[in-house]
Amino acid sequence: MEAAAARDFFEWKKTLESTWREIPKVFQNEHTVRRTLQCHLYSHLRKLGYRVVADYLPPRIQDRAVDLIALNDQKEIFYAICLENVVTLAAVKSLSSFESGNKIIFTTGLLEKKVRESRFFLKPDIEHLHLQPFGQS
Repeated sequence: MEAAAARDFFEWKKTLESTWREIPKVFQNEHTVRRTLQCHLYSHLRKLGYRVVADYLPPRIQDRAVDLIALNDQKEIFYAICLENVVTLAAVKSLSSFESGNKIIFTTGLLEKKVRESRFFLKPDIEHLHLQPFGQS
């Protein structure tokens, strides 16, 4: 992964955590948090000039769509992003099924121990960042 993409991912982590905190508690559930974060990233990537596709289902993969892919000017997948409660085999398989310079899974699970344990599914070309909007450790 490029150093610039790594910096991007850490900046995105901060803004995603901020976006999550802005959701009124009464409306927070796993689905609404994930979709709100997906919408935020979609908008952000569009502002950066990428062509963005939501819920991309790679060929021969039926288990799980990739939440967002961002295409560069050559229509190559530059970013591939999944949002999950924990790292799942389905997300890893989806991200591994095509070429992309920058693949990441953002996790939203409130039980950090479960998130850490799920990291064994990761492959070397897939980054992972755990979102902690309320300062858990």
